[in-house]
Amino acid sequence: MRVTPPDIELWLTGYVRALAAVEGLNVAVSNKEPPKLTVPMVRPLIVIRDDSGPRLSHVTFERSIGASVLAGTRLNDKPANDLALWLAGVLFDLDLPLGLDVPAPISPPPIAAVDPSGCNGPYAVPEQLDVARRYLTAQYVAAGSW
Repeated sequence: MRVTPPDIELWLTGYVRALAAVEGLNVAVSNKEPPKLTVPMVRPLIVIRDDSGPRLSHVTFERSIGASVLAGTRLNDKPANDLALWLAGVLFDLDLPLGLDVPAPISPPPIAAVDPSGCNGPYAVPEQLDVARRYLTAQYVAAGSW
């Protein structure tokens, strides 16, 4: 039986976007940074990237993701810090595989487990533009589909 790896990037961007809306956060969520980022930013930006990982079994895959948060300015980094800490709480949640807070119409998570040893950050990343950037990583065991 052929098993297709999960599109964790697609699921996470939809989930984070929907959860932010439910919680009243005015934030853009994407899997790509705009080619020309303009500052000051109209609203904060979360970018989620799938860094892939090995296949663990016939149906499970290790998936590492990286997430950037861009908000505020280099001197006023509190908006970026606050949003990055919120995002870390969402992405590092050990109950994420249960799908308890997944807003409709987002499908149940393809995530079978959160690996705490791969959850790092958020930490500051130097940025040439006058915007604060925070970065974090998370690691999951995710189920493929057939």
